[in-house]
Amino acid sequence: MKMQSIVLGALLTTLALACTDEKERLPAYLRIEPFRVESLGGAEWQNITEAWVYVNNQFLGGYSIPALVPVLEEDTCTVLVFPGVKENGQILTPAVYPMFQRHEGKVVLTPAQTTALTPTTRYVPDIRFPWPIERGSFDASAIVLFDRDDNPKTGFELTTEDAFAGRSVRMRVDTANALNDVATEAVEGLPATAARQVWLELHRRNDVPFEMWLLADDGPGTTEYSASVFRFGPAPAWTKIYLNLTEPLVSMGERKRHRLLFRLALRPNSSGQYERLSGTVLFDNIRLAHF
Repeated sequence: MKMQSIVLGALLTTLALACTDEKERLPAYLRIEPFRVESLGGAEWQNITEAWVYVNNQFLGGYSIPALVPVLEEDTCTVLVFPGVKENGQILTPAVYPMFQRHEGKVVLTPAQTTALTPTTRYVPDIRFPWPIERGSFDASAIVLFDRDDNPKTGFELTTEDAFAGRSVRMRVDTANALNDVATEAVEGLPATAARQVWLELHRRNDVPFEMWLLADDGPGTTEYSASVFRFGPAPAWTKIYLNLTEPLVSMGERKRHRLLFRLALRPNSSGQYERLSGTVLFDNIRLAHF
């Protein structure tokens, strides 16, 4: 009985020491800096706000960047960092952006010390841009736009005034011309399946709300279908947004051609009065991408 007590006591002492050692284990720290982007405009033309971090194939979580990530690994480690954005501009819906490549590299981690990492990303090689990126910047051979509201006093202009960079598209309305619809040229081949995601990148600056719609048809002279996709709130400064168009495209079904339509409208209140006398929207850097 005495020997059993001695053995049990020794075992408990060993377990207690092991627990103490485990508690005293110090993490290394990995500081994730903002992404470097290898594309036209670089990181300044993007808004990568999150990073999904893996170290030695262990998922450590999603973080708003820059971030300080504790890591219970040391020495040379493999790090994967996936770039994330606010899907549809919603703060509560950060998502890994599938159009960008993940960063993969090696880092040396030391307990209680901080190692900085600036991840690099670029567009996935096999994604498709129906409009070349340069055309979406409206600075050279731009995406063709059309006035769609049959009002000769509305429309759009390409301007350098208050532009994001180079030239931007400007739309205006006032109480005498309260609706302004502008559509893009048609693109063909957009997928209508959840397995092939479609995203739209856009810079915008607007002092009143405006809407974006999808138009679709099966060629000239066929029925045109339309679906409201997104309503933009006012943005006094230039803002980048990433819109996931996959679901609305699936809902519209397989169609041969699609257009984007931007709708700017002044709407009277319940008393029939306009709360604003005019409104302006500027947008730039349209990038439509899909697999």
